[in-house]
Amino acid sequence: MAHLITRRRALVTTAAGVAAAAAPFGFARGQQKTPVGMQLVLAADTSLSVVEERYRMQMDGYLEAFQSNKLLQAIRGLEPPSLAVMFVTWGTKPRVLVPWTLLSGKASVAAFCGHFAAQAASRPSSGIYTRIDNLMRFCITQFDQEYIGGRRVLDVSGDGGNSGGPASHAGLKRAKDALVASGVTINGLPILVVPPAFISPAQPPEGLDVYYREHVVGGVGRFMISSQGFEDFPRAILAKLVAEIA
Repeated sequence: MAHLITRRRALVTTAAGVAAAAAPFGFARGQQKTPVGMQLVLAADTSLSVVEERYRMQMDGYLEAFQSNKLLQAIRGLEPPSLAVMFVTWGTKPRVLVPWTLLSGKASVAAFCGHFAAQAASRPSSGIYTRIDNLMRFCITQFDQEYIGGRRVLDVSGDGGNSGGPASHAGLKRAKDALVASGVTINGLPILVVPPAFISPAQPPEGLDVYYREHVVGGVGRFMISSQGFEDFPRAILAKLVAEIA
């Protein structure tokens, strides 16, 4: 693609320019809720095991995916042809990197990419642990706040199982069940780290893909695409988003 937005370009954008770029986003605050074809929360793992290089691979992968014509075509296939998306980073606690944003065409997608690149240029602090339960508990209240209608989907990507003892694991099940009961579909993108690559703490012995299938994904139409290491993340997230939205 001819004019891809990069983090470096985003860093030199003036504050006024960022504000101007945000204008086409279609934020619905203070307005009547806008009907959309889909509500999507993207949740990216930024816990301690996601070192700086791995964080950059994830953010670059998301940015490249949103600049793909395949993704734009998928959005245009929604009914109505609009996607409400919120981007969250998570570790011990979730943190909203980009609030609910309406994507309906090239201009709004380009504005989103510029804002995302600027926000992702500095790694957010979300805590050191991998608390999927806290992420899901947070997301229970996030849907149907500014936009309404369409499928409601939480897309969780991460490199480990839920941290903590029995209480946190029980909390994960309760939060997952609550999301599914409210009609939210939870999809997964486990990042499989295998030797010689190293990760600490180690991934679940049964395999992170198995763990996600049994403890993370849920709801009608749920599915999962694995990333074979962080290097494979750009391929995996593009395939995931296109399949998720289409």
